Amino acid sequence: MPELFIVGKGAVGLLLAERLAKAYSVTLITRSPTQTVFTQHAECTHPLAVRCLSWQELARQNIRIDLCIVPVKSYQLREAFTALKPHLSEDANVIFSHNGIQSLEPVMTELPALQGLFFLSTSMGGWKPNANTVAFTGPGLSVFGPCNSVAQQRALSLFDALIKPHLNPALLSDDIQLLRWQKLCVNLAINPLSALTGLKNGRLRAPCYAANVLGVLNEACAVANHIGVPLKLHEELHRAYQVMTLTADNVSSMAQDVKHQRRTEVDAMCGYIVELANQHGLSVPHNMKLLTRVRALHPAENKAELG
Repeated sequence: MPELFIVGKGAVGLLLAERLAKAYSVTLITRSPTQTVFTQHAECTHPLAVRCLSWQELARQNIRIDLCIVPVKSYQLREAFTALKPHLSEDANVIFSHNGIQSLEPVMTELPALQGLFFLSTSMGGWKPNANTVAFTGPGLSVFGPCNSVAQQRALSLFDALIKPHLNPALLSDDIQLLRWQKLCVNLAINPLSALTGLKNGRLRAPCYAANVLGVLNEACAVANHIGVPLKLHEELHRAYQVMTLTADNVSSMAQDVKHQRRTEVDAMCGYIVELANQHGLSVPHNMKLLTRVRALHPAENKAELG
């Protein structure tokens, strides 16, 4: 079987590992040695058919990587890529998958001419009852797209081999900027509100939260349109509520971060909207309010408020 590496053992990484281990020899790259990881469906728990290597073991074995998915927190992306880069083959394919928006320009300038960079957006539902186990909570749409020119040449073949057969339903997108903004809108509608309320995704469909969802997405679409990204409010509302329905029993990653007193990704979500709005003289009070409230939950773990 072809080899596939996945950085970390977060919920998304373990869900992807379970799906892709049917056709790929999957290796999880972890910070420290890990013996076994598990997946849980209903009451049944079983080990994943993957191997785990720490970064130290990866270096010691001098392993070269041709295909790797990097499903880490947005604020961990730079560190993860720096650690991964020495192990990549000269024509490797690297797939980022994270919430919010981080600039990809610094990464793309460091990639050799033959290395492809892709982005994967997935709304599969899952949560971790413990450090080495993921519980599947609902299906979701996966969208895949190329980020650089060499990736554009390989996108269709990689989508047909890796994404389409194993992450159904799945779509191939040739507009990575639009794809990332669409994922951001879903994040904005669900994550901060779930972090503040502790509710599962499906509960956010209640009418009492409709004004909040409408407000943050209306502001996001206005900012996106201002910089030339053609988002339509009715489409983003439909997408957000669709994901809430598909992942109704899921607890969002930000809600889990708050529960476990970890740093959140609110700066790459609401913070990104606020920062762009400030640059262009726009007002985004709904996003600013959520940003301030989520940061206040664990101020030591989050950045100072944007000026």
